[in-house]
Amino acid sequence: MGDHWKARVDRIVDAKDGKNVQQAYDDWAPSYDADHASFGGPLLTHFVGMFCRHVTHDVTPILDAGAGTGRMGETLTRHGYGGFVAVDLSPGMLDVARTKPGYTATHQMRLGDRLGFDDETFAVTASLASFAPGHAGHEAFGELIRVTKRGGLLVLALRAGCEAETRFDKKRAEFERAGHWELLDEVSDFVSHPDVDPPLRYGVHVYQRC
Repeated sequence: MGDHWKARVDRIVDAKDGKNVQQAYDDWAPSYDADHASFGGPLLTHFVGMFCRHVTHDVTPILDAGAGTGRMGETLTRHGYGGFVAVDLSPGMLDVARTKPGYTATHQMRLGDRLGFDDETFAVTASLASFAPGHAGHEAFGELIRVTKRGGLLVLALRAGCEAETRFDKKRAEFERAGHWELLDEVSDFVSHPDVDPPLRYGVHVYQRC
């Protein structure tokens, strides 16, 4: 499983432009959920735990930023949440997400571009695994803040251990110093995919929009 998954990810990371990234995800969409069913479980476990700790069940709508096949919404629906709006670059992934419970709408958009939503549209913005080298970058932080209601929450899983490539820590600290959001809670660094060599690490961070 590890080698197969890594080959899929390497194809995305090595993609030369957005169209190639989109195609790689489209091709992965039919087997994406099966590939992750017993792989990368610690990330989903920590993410769902942090989400449920801070988000009440009556909060809606919830933006699933980089939704992929809708694993996040499907899992959180089992915990009593709903009203998810999916955004993803890949139409193939969104085709799968539409079959999952809890989603009210899906939109093909690229994280890092201006999102087609009004300011302060979402009560909660969440992103499970999109922020990593070769995927979404820190350039997307500002738009996610913009579309989140003031006082609303952002629950973000960010790849850890690669700050030189991503500058995630630097940029999120800059946004906090500028008064755009406030860190409420985090699991800062854990092994999310132990079967990959070297193992992948993530952090899950909960912010409140100021």
